[in-house]
Amino acid sequence: MATSNPSCVWPGSMWLPDPGTPPEKLRQQTLEMMSFINDIPGGMLKCKNDSQYTILRINDGFLKLIGYTREELSSQFSDSYINLIHPDDRQRIRELTNRQLLQNNALSNEYRVLCKDGSCRWVTENAYIAAGNNQAFFCTLTDITGLYETREALRLSLERHDIILRQSKNIVFEWDKATNSLLFSANWADLFGYPPLPALDFNLIRQRKHIAPEDVALLCDMLEEITKGAHSLSRECRLYNGDGAPIWCRIQVTSQFGRDGALLKAVGIIANIDAEKKMIDSLRQKAERDPLTGLYDKSAIRHLIEKYLGDADPSEQCALLMIDIDNFKSLNDTLGHLFGDAVLSDLSSAIRRGTRSSDLVGRIGGDEFLVFLKGIPSPNTALQKSEQILSAAQNLFQEKKNKLSVSCSIGIALFPAHGHDFHNLYQGADIALYQAKSKGKNAACLYSAQMQQPRPEMQQANSPIDSGENSAVLAHRLTEYVFQVLYRAADIETAIPLILEVVGRQFDVSRAYVFENSEDGAFCSNTFEWCSEGIRPEKEHLQNLSYSALGGYPEHFDENDVFFCREIQDMPESQRVLLQEQGIHSMLQCAIRYNGMFAGFVGFDECTGQRLWTQEEIAILTRISELLSTFLFQKRIQQRGELHLQQIRKLLDQQDAFLYVIDRTDYRLLYFNNPIRHLHPGSQTGERCYRTFFRRDTPCEDCPALEKAGPGEKCDQMGGSQTSASARPLAWEGADAMLISRYDIARYKEIPTSK
Repeated sequence: MATSNPSCVWPGSMWLPDPGTPPEKLRQQTLEMMSFINDIPGGMLKCKNDSQYTILRINDGFLKLIGYTREELSSQFSDSYINLIHPDDRQRIRELTNRQLLQNNALSNEYRVLCKDGSCRWVTENAYIAAGNNQAFFCTLTDITGLYETREALRLSLERHDIILRQSKNIVFEWDKATNSLLFSANWADLFGYPPLPALDFNLIRQRKHIAPEDVALLCDMLEEITKGAHSLSRECRLYNGDGAPIWCRIQVTSQFGRDGALLKAVGIIANIDAEKKMIDSLRQKAERDPLTGLYDKSAIRHLIEKYLGDADPSEQCALLMIDIDNFKSLNDTLGHLFGDAVLSDLSSAIRRGTRSSDLVGRIGGDEFLVFLKGIPSPNTALQKSEQILSAAQNLFQEKKNKLSVSCSIGIALFPAHGHDFHNLYQGADIALYQAKSKGKNAACLYSAQMQQPRPEMQQANSPIDSGENSAVLAHRLTEYVFQVLYRAADIETAIPLILEVVGRQFDVSRAYVFENSEDGAFCSNTFEWCSEGIRPEKEHLQNLSYSALGGYPEHFDENDVFFCREIQDMPESQRVLLQEQGIHSMLQCAIRYNGMFAGFVGFDECTGQRLWTQEEIAILTRISELLSTFLFQKRIQQRGELHLQQIRKLLDQQDAFLYVIDRTDYRLLYFNNPIRHLHPGSQTGERCYRTFFRRDTPCEDCPALEKAGPGEKCDQMGGSQTSASARPLAWEGADAMLISRYDIARYKEIPTSK
């Protein structure tokens, strides 16, 4: 190792004696070298390259590490180093050692060694076999127990945070403008079933059909607004899953700008609103349908016709048919309302069968219908369609045991010949209908300008349906009112009692109420109640009622989720006693279902005597119950979500780390856990993190929030403690936020390695 020049010493040769060193000085240098070796932190040993790694030499640091004496190593372990290694690590170390020796003469391993006090210490081993000597290892051992425990605690803490993020059903994403790259959270694949695109490429999006074609332009416009400086945007669109089915999603994006104001990134969430969207669409469709026939009601069909006419080409021909059943009042009075309902239902089905799916069909009164034929080739088409409807009406009940003759009259107005808007076409068809009636009924008549005489009972386009024909209008108006109150309500707990009162007074019932099941479905409680004057409230007495004690109460509800009890004397004893205590004579209840499971009911009691409910009343109340239950469950889900959030916050408070959430736009503190409260007492949310924690007037240049989202690590100071910091994006109470995690790594001190 020495050179020909005695004054030049190679690195690593400091312990080689100079040529001609006297024996006494050589002995002194050797003692200094041995003292140095014994004082090195950690252990040094020489062992045989045999199956037991037999110990040949050790330093004092090795004995301090394991706590045994030199004699105990011989007496208890037979100088076998492999027996000092933790039993769970021995086989792995043997295999790693053999594998590394095949490649070179150096070894590097991590494992546990057994200590005299019964514990074990994690060590890093660096070893080599001296050149020309394949019989022995020279090893240095560094105690990394503290570092290993810190590293393991950090891993578990990050894993807990990742679990918390994964529990959110929302997909978190980030778009980098400079690289055009896209990053998505792992739950993208859970929702859509295929990997996301790595870059924002609308041509590739169209090619792979990831987005509904009609919604691609919407997202292109959204991106353009972001690049022009929009701070926060929200849009709804349809994204396709792996099976090609569209899923309604709400995309919320917040822009991130540099100090120069230039756009850097856009971060946001994708929320699955498919069930919510379909529920709202279903409710809206139900709200605009006649409950008896399923056709559009008067308001809905007028709106649809007006919308179509507003966009129609003037060269297109259309026809409005007004249909009225002849002598319906007499038929209804003679044979009863149930038979009258059957006539209306069967005729509406016949009309729908005789029209195209693109045509519009509605019931505008008790026995009046409207049919709007789009894009007909000539007026003769409208007359032919009318004749088909007349024939279908005459044949409605001819095959029944008791034959009944039913007929109708039809008035026809044409677009654009007789009018360009709904009002003029309606008046023309109405006048033509009167002419058909005056000719003896069971006829169709095409409007002409010479028809001046209106029929006495002619209704204007915006007139109400009177007498017994008000049920359809009542259903629509009441349902629309309930929907609007619930949709706009700031507090559902206040809105529901108001609705119960309105419905209760409208139908003149004694009591209206809501019962909700417990989470396990074993109990139910009266959560909302309205009582008319003179009726005793029962809500406080009807809490935590056991279904088991009531004897199969949910089984009373039929396939339409309706339970009608005309006389409570017919009820099982356990139920009858409970109802009698409340003074109930008759009742109507509509089931509440959540995810197909019976979850409670909305009910209406009659305490003044027996009561019969008409089919239309039941239909209206059922629809209102559906609305109530839908919005109520949304509220309950929100409440459970808020409780879950509180639980997560408690969990974060118990973490052995400094955790806080900031608004990415202005560094305001949105949340911080207990360890930070102890470190910075008096801190408040709303303060700037850089002022509160670091006593700065401007944001930190190395803030983890400025780094690329992910578990990237940065070491810095916080409150006098050395910490390792990482940041993750998340949505926090509607804000674009960042979760910053700081772990105290003061326990870890870098251990110098020997040269």
